[in-house]
Amino acid sequence: MSVYRCTAVSLKTTALDFKGNREKILAAIQANENSSLILFPELCISGYGCEDTFYFPWVWEQSWKSLLEIAKATSDKTVIVGLPFFQSPYLFNVSAVLQNGKILGLVPKQNLAQTGVHYENRWFTKGEESRNYAITPDGSELPFGSLLFESADFNFGIEICEDSWVQTRPGQYLVEAGADLILSPGASHFALGKQEIRKKMFSESSRNSSTAILYANLDGNESGRLIFEGGCMGIVDGNVKQEGPKLHFTDFESTHLDLDSIELRSNRARNFRSSGTREFRSRGKGLQRIEILPLKTQKNFNNSVQVSKSDLFQDFTRATSLGLFDYLIKSKTKGYTLSLSGGADSAACALLVKAGILFSQKELGPKYLGSLGLDPKNLLFTLFQGTENNSEQTKNSAKQLSEELGFTHAEITVDSEVKSMLEKISSVKGLVPNWKDHNLALQNIQARVRSPLIWLLANLNGHLLLSTGNRSEASVGYTTMDGDSSGSVAPLTGVSKEFVLSWLKNVHEGKDIILPKINALEGILDSRPTAELKPLSEKQEDEKDLMPYPLLQKLERNFVYLGKSPDNLLGSQEWSDPKEAEEGKEKFLKLFSASQWKRERLPPSFHLDEYGLDPKSSFRFPILSEINF
Repeated sequence: MSVYRCTAVSLKTTALDFKGNREKILAAIQANENSSLILFPELCISGYGCEDTFYFPWVWEQSWKSLLEIAKATSDKTVIVGLPFFQSPYLFNVSAVLQNGKILGLVPKQNLAQTGVHYENRWFTKGEESRNYAITPDGSELPFGSLLFESADFNFGIEICEDSWVQTRPGQYLVEAGADLILSPGASHFALGKQEIRKKMFSESSRNSSTAILYANLDGNESGRLIFEGGCMGIVDGNVKQEGPKLHFTDFESTHLDLDSIELRSNRARNFRSSGTREFRSRGKGLQRIEILPLKTQKNFNNSVQVSKSDLFQDFTRATSLGLFDYLIKSKTKGYTLSLSGGADSAACALLVKAGILFSQKELGPKYLGSLGLDPKNLLFTLFQGTENNSEQTKNSAKQLSEELGFTHAEITVDSEVKSMLEKISSVKGLVPNWKDHNLALQNIQARVRSPLIWLLANLNGHLLLSTGNRSEASVGYTTMDGDSSGSVAPLTGVSKEFVLSWLKNVHEGKDIILPKINALEGILDSRPTAELKPLSEKQEDEKDLMPYPLLQKLERNFVYLGKSPDNLLGSQEWSDPKEAEEGKEKFLKLFSASQWKRERLPPSFHLDEYGLDPKSSFRFPILSEINF
């Protein structure tokens, strides 16, 4: 019996950090000394998010130099790593197969991701354009293309990320040619619930081909906007046998799938169903076959099943706190500063910074932040900037929350700054603004006057500034440009206000994966969301200014994600009050079109849900438009 330990590594990379990425890969190889085969994620050498620097020759050159260094460390193991590779006139996204210090072949990605947040066809060319050999930078020749790697009793092939998602997968040809194992190195970003989709997809692919699949993924906030999920998997005959840690704070995590080659082949002989036409099957027969040395065998067979269940709130806490943690570490700043208003959104931002600290202490050790010169107590500074329109309740909620989380908090008033600005502009305009005629201007100046003060504090602290807006506000422009929209990063813009409120309720009830029960949330959740920019006597509420947040979320999702026609945006079964639904639809369409220029200027945000509104990564919409049938 030959048993092979096949290991998938989820890796935290940084775009263009060739030295750092290489050192993590080498450390992972060393940590998995007993593995027969080690699979690393897509483009792990250069980083996935290099953007237009993929065009630069020095990026290809540094990637190749790293590959040669990694090859030296493979000894008796088979290692698969990803990098960009130029074969004139095309640039390819490839996986390199290494064994015993040698490069055995390069496999290019056949299908390029170009939906949602992905723009791979901007830089790379489909693998079908490759020749069947590659000339390396040192002048040697290597097999290049769809390759089957064969030994006496164990064969494997590779399909890279998007290749595993399309209808006609390269894996279909590879299993026809005899692959016992399909390797799927990925750079698959986090979205709520997406891991369950991966499980279903890989399970069905494994079942209908009677083969094993090993999936490796990047982890963490690599280059600013996308958070990668980790969550490596090993699947055999349609069953997820192993699932690795998701959204981990460590540099890498390993997931092992121990495969009995005799059992695999016996099962394939019994259950494999060939499909398609003779022409389809001939593609597998025509693949290049690369003979490899026998893989290192494993003595102890481990077939225990370790699979986690997905929880949207827990995944949100992990993903967003990891995104903020990596953003802070990679930007080499000292912490975050936050204008804490006593409302739900700024409270969520504070909680997520705290979650990142708690996760790092749990997974990296209590001394890790100190080793970087960071003090956990000083990683967040909160400031309440009050006006005469703020209630005592929100002021007290902000103070109580910050104290409960153990962060430094301060309070100031900005009425004098507002008054000074109004006096200066009144002398220019020759009028005194009033609430009846100048409502919007009087609201916005309060938000704007807070911006230079909180920026000054952030700069003095050596901090990044958190912007607190959520996706619901972004969709209808319910934000003041150069006011509450100011910031270095916007951690909540990927989710709706409805979701934020539900998540806060979950935290308050003590159900969060890492955060303790927070008593200060009681007052925040009991209050109706409000901007507190109008006089208190008017009892301003966000949902009165806009519409109920659940209605806004339904309209937004139907329009942006489902692409429903504006004249049929909301079905009769989706909202109980037809008049409210119709008024909400008209307001939404008007505000969404008018607010694109605001979305273009919002701080970088994380992609967290099934869709987003960030025009640089998720949803492109014309700046000037008018929806009119």
